[in-house]
Formats: sequence, structure tokens, C-alpha cells
Amino acid sequence: MGRKSTERNIQLTVDNIVTAAWELVTEQGLDGLSTRALATRLDVQSPALYWHVKNKSELLSLMFERVLQQSFSFDERGLDWKEWTRQLCHQQHSVMLAHRDSGRIASIAVPSRRIQSEILPRMYKPFISAGFDEEEAFAAAGLMITFILGWVIYEQRPDTLQFLRSAVDVKSAFSQGVEIFLEGVEQKLASKRSTARQI
Repeated sequence: MGRKSTERNIQLTVDNIVTAAWELVTEQGLDGLSTRALATRLDVQSPALYWHVKNKSELLSLMFERVLQQSFSFDERGLDWKEWTRQLCHQQHSVMLAHRDSGRIASIAVPSRRIQSEILPRMYKPFISAGFDEEEAFAAAGLMITFILGWVIYEQRPDTLQFLRSAVDVKSAFSQGVEIFLEGVEQKLASKRSTARQI
């Protein structure tokens, strides 16, 4: 019996823990995600999970990390900063909507090390290449992420989704929001270039 359990634990990885966690959320919502339920799904004892994920807070961070990674699943070749950002916005929005309660999870998850060191810099790098300094690029990326997150949270709650549908075509309004954001960034870049020429 002990040997069988050890074999299962050897196969346990962060990746399949996160996969199982998303499966549970898909079936039962975020409120159905618990260490006990996750251990049962993976056919292990709860303590075995803590060798890989130290607590639920870290698990939520890793779940959100996966969603953000999936947001880059578009062809990035030959795209300028504006088209790249447009594609990312729409892809991130679609990926988050495809994951039940992802908005809630994103709103409470602490950014993982990978999000901080790899994913977020990847999001703001195009703004730097376009002409922003690092602080401006970080702010632009932060604004982009919070816009998408807020929209997803509204779409994933039945009462706020009903409100959105009563006011606008939801898909069209999201696209318009993306374009307004991009136009604002473009105007800011133009202002920086103009100021630089005057110096």
C-alpha cells in the first residue's frame, strides 16, 4: 500500500496539480476548490500536495499564471506594438472567459515569480520598443490587464453580464475599449516624440 502511494506521489507535479485544480473549478466553481477535493481528484493524500504547492494562495497564483501563458498563443511574427497588443488583449479576454471564475481567481491571486519575472515584462516590452520608458510601459500594461480583468469579471457574473447586455453589444464594446486604449497609448507616444524634438 505504501509503495503504491509513493508511485503516485512521484508522478505528482505542479503542472498536473494546476490542471486538476482548473478541472475542479470548471465543474464546481472556485468555491468548490479545496485541498481535500484536489487531493481526492489526484488520488493522493492532502499532505502530498504541499511538496509541490505550499498553500491555496500559491495554487491560485499558479492557476492564473497558466491563463496568462495561454494568452500568448497567437502568431506574433511581424506584428508591430499596436497589432501585437490588440491580439494579446483579445486572446487574453477569450482565454479568461474560457476558464470559469478566472476573473475572481485573477483578482485575488498574488503574482507568481514567473508572472513577475517573465510574463509581465513580456507584456510591457512592446510598449518600450514603441518608445515608452519602463515606468510608462509598466503603467500601460497594468492598465491593459485591469481593463481586461474588470470586463471578464462582469461577464462571468450573471447579474453584471445581464446589465452589460442591457446596455451594449458586449463583444463589440470590449473591442471598442481595446481600440480606445490603443489610441490613447498612440497619442501619448506621439506627445513624447513631439516633446523630444523640441528639446
